[in-house]
Amino acid sequence: MTENDNPSATRRGVVKGIGGLAALSMSNATFANAQAALDDPLSSDPHTADTYRAIVDAIIPRTPELEDELGPEHVPGGLDVELEKFLIWDFNHFQEIRSELVSDGLDLLDDGMSRDRFEVTLDLDDFDDALDALMDLADLDVLDDDLNERALSERLTFGPVNRYKSVFKDLDTDTEGPAEFEVTVETDDEQYQRVLGNYPYAPAFPLVFDLVAAEFLAKGNNHDEPGDYDFPGGGTFTRLSREDRLRCLWTIVDGGAVDRLDDLIEPLIPDVGILKFVVMAVNGLHGFGYYTEWSGYGSTKTDTPNDRELEVDEGEVQSRQQTNYPGPADGYAADWRHAIEGGFDDPDADELELSDDLTGDDVVAGGDA
Repeated sequence: MTENDNPSATRRGVVKGIGGLAALSMSNATFANAQAALDDPLSSDPHTADTYRAIVDAIIPRTPELEDELGPEHVPGGLDVELEKFLIWDFNHFQEIRSELVSDGLDLLDDGMSRDRFEVTLDLDDFDDALDALMDLADLDVLDDDLNERALSERLTFGPVNRYKSVFKDLDTDTEGPAEFEVTVETDDEQYQRVLGNYPYAPAFPLVFDLVAAEFLAKGNNHDEPGDYDFPGGGTFTRLSREDRLRCLWTIVDGGAVDRLDDLIEPLIPDVGILKFVVMAVNGLHGFGYYTEWSGYGSTKTDTPNDRELEVDEGEVQSRQQTNYPGPADGYAADWRHAIEGGFDDPDADELELSDDLTGDDVVAGGDA
């Protein structure tokens, strides 16, 4: 897997960029907010970065109210340890596409995976609003009856994004190996370009979340009025309150949002069906990232796992301080009783009541294990 983490962003000065961001995001972002979005070392475009920052802020917010009761180690939230980078890295390493399995043509009847499933260009410059651009991409003249086109149009914004393009880079279907993708996100003043060795799900999902959020608002499912929540690079999704962001994501799992919006979502990602698993993963990844030593990897956080090194003293890793975890130690995993005062002894193996059939329920009868 290869990844070029040095975006060829044509940054024409922070101040100019801030002006474009603030205007296009239709927010009242402060100078400090916008500067933070642009100066963040995360090599992502502002829309991607701020969308995941909004999710992290909703799931693990800062909790200063716990300091007096539990101590200062319980105050930092997910943004304090840059947990958004953990999510972005994971989604950008979610699926490797092999060149030899891609059909170079556009014919859906070709063998293999059709190239057009993995390439998308969403251009907003030639349209009155984001919904018109998305309908053009989906080749739709009208929407289904259960969608309110006018309300969707009023609610949907991709923030500062004017153009999103994700295409194969120098694809050669006659050779074997991982395909590379070139991702470009353009705003009025900036162009963010990256080459990734896996399918770039991380910048694609926020576009979907904005659409789902627009429908969430159009149907009046929000409990709070949308507003500005310190994420000026984001779109409709980041305008929701913390609680509404979580309610919105849950409509993907249990609210029928994907079924109603599938025609509009389909051009944005290769498989609409994975979205429910994505939402579940978003929740789980917070735990994996926040409550491990990941935050202690410092500048190596977004390297491949074999290249990550602990740059923070083990005792100073925030999650370890919060959980009072002393770190790996010989025999520690077997010391079950440490967690519960007066805990029970492990039973002898011959005293365990185990089934004679240990194949488990994931084996299909007649198939291979």
